Amino acid sequence: PLLMNDFINLAPNYQRQMNDCVEIKESPIHGKGVFAKRDIKAGEIIAVSHVTLLHHNEQMPELIATLEFPWSDEYYALCLSDVGSFFNHDKNFSAKVLHQDKEKLTQTFSATRDIAKGEEVMIYYNDDFEEFVKD
Repeated sequence: PLLMNDFINLAPNYQRQMNDCVEIKESPIHGKGVFAKRDIKAGEIIAVSHVTLLHHNEQMPELIATLEFPWSDEYYALCLSDVGSFFNHDKNFSAKVLHQDKEKLTQTFSATRDIAKGEEVMIYYNDDFEEFVKD
């Protein structure tokens, strides 16, 4: 599996794979975000992102720890190099991880509800994120 230490060497080889329905731009919530370029229907595929696997025991900065997705009993998945790294967090999310490809090390994101053109596409990272931002 790809580990955090391997990421620096592999990042230039990753390609952004996002549907033409979204774009990355400045977010009023935080930094950059993923926005709908057109109306998106519930269930529509938004993006396929490459992941870097991080062992549960591996040390990482707290901010990155809030962006992890469950992957297996041993690993978390981090989207660090493409569209998956630009989704902002909200409990009222509009997208989710639909599928994780364990061989290709990708996550497929899909819309959980209809999303209007111009709306920021949000995901729910995890409960730890809520605790982290309270501190």
